[in-house]
Amino acid sequence: MRGLGAVLVGAAPVLAGCVYYNSIYNAEQVYDEAERHRRAGRDSLASARYQDVVRKAAGGYRRDPSGAWAHEALFLLGRAQLRLGELIGAQAALEQAAALAGDPAARARALVYLAMVAHTSGDTRTASERVREAFTGPLENGPLAEAHMLSARLALMARDVPTGWWHLDRAAEADPSVRLEAGWERLRAGVAHRDASRTEEALARLLADAAAGERADTVLVLMRSAAEGWKPDVVAGFLERAGESSWNPGARGRLALERAQLLHEIGDTAAAVRQALEVAGGVGETAAEARLTVAGWRLERARDLAEAYAVRTVLLPAAGDARVSVLLRDLEALETYTTLGLDRPLGWFAAAELARDRLGAPLLARGFFLAYADGAPDDPWAAKALLAALDVSEVPTDRSWLRGRLEEHRASPYVRAASGAQAAGFEALEEELDSRLREITAR
Repeated sequence: MRGLGAVLVGAAPVLAGCVYYNSIYNAEQVYDEAERHRRAGRDSLASARYQDVVRKAAGGYRRDPSGAWAHEALFLLGRAQLRLGELIGAQAALEQAAALAGDPAARARALVYLAMVAHTSGDTRTASERVREAFTGPLENGPLAEAHMLSARLALMARDVPTGWWHLDRAAEADPSVRLEAGWERLRAGVAHRDASRTEEALARLLADAAAGERADTVLVLMRSAAEGWKPDVVAGFLERAGESSWNPGARGRLALERAQLLHEIGDTAAAVRQALEVAGGVGETAAEARLTVAGWRLERARDLAEAYAVRTVLLPAAGDARVSVLLRDLEALETYTTLGLDRPLGWFAAAELARDRLGAPLLARGFFLAYADGAPDDPWAAKALLAALDVSEVPTDRSWLRGRLEEHRASPYVRAASGAQAAGFEALEEELDSRLREITAR
């Protein structure tokens, strides 16, 4: 038994070392998982994993602060704190990791992340010095990629776009896992520096990468930003081949629909509708969004009921979508109020407000407001209808004509309120109108 006891006592440090190593190894795996979440834009999941790394690495270090794996624990701890924005803790852990590093490679990689801490803190001078020093050591894989990514950001901040571009390419070569991150940096740089050719190239490279489709939101945000700096037709050109990309159908559709919006913005209505209808031919939320977009454009231009009701043929294939269902119900209500207006002109007032406030159909709303004012000229709300028609009229001659009609209602509380004068009876009229409209809309 004495021999066995001696063996167990001698094995205890070895077993403790294995447990410590396994703890650090597990924390490293969690860190890699956190990095994947971060690069995919899953920030909440990434944050939770980084916090796990902090707990595991800090616990491991406290168990054996002078052990062989102490510098690894500190290196992990510092990187995780950096990602969480805990810069003071990150700097302390990484500086200690660099001090404990037993070889040039371990020190060089710690310097890379110390440079990143300095850059995040706004100290670009220290960041530049430390990353240059790190490059003098043996770097490879992840740390080498991070060094190139940081060098790219520093170069781009200095408006040295060619050097920044070169470092981004080197980063992707050093570690394929940063390929997409480098791609987003290229696109941001192209937009920020208003470099159309580089922006187009960066976007084309991302569109050719199926994995980039997970971050379609990032492209949309950047393209909208680009449209503010360039003319929308330029950005529409960037997105021309979005429908042929390697992305999943939903992501492709969102970019194609953004292009349709840009085309509509520059007045190329026919091309915009064609693009949106191509997206509408698919399935899912994006296809429904495309149908709603086309419906919105048509309602915005609709001058009569036939044009408004024709929108239903665009919407019906996506009737299962909640937003489409609401719009279809509003169109049904419009038809109901319009029919009711034949006997009770106030039905046309209800139809006008629905067209203006829910359907986004100002021309149709104007027609209904005028129909009510003509159908019930002696109602106290005829002046309110004329004012509402004036508000949605853009043609100067129409506005002049409506102001002439409002002269006949100079004593109306609505006209007086609109001119800033005292308007006795205004609130009572509003309450009565609300009551009457509720009777109509409750049918």
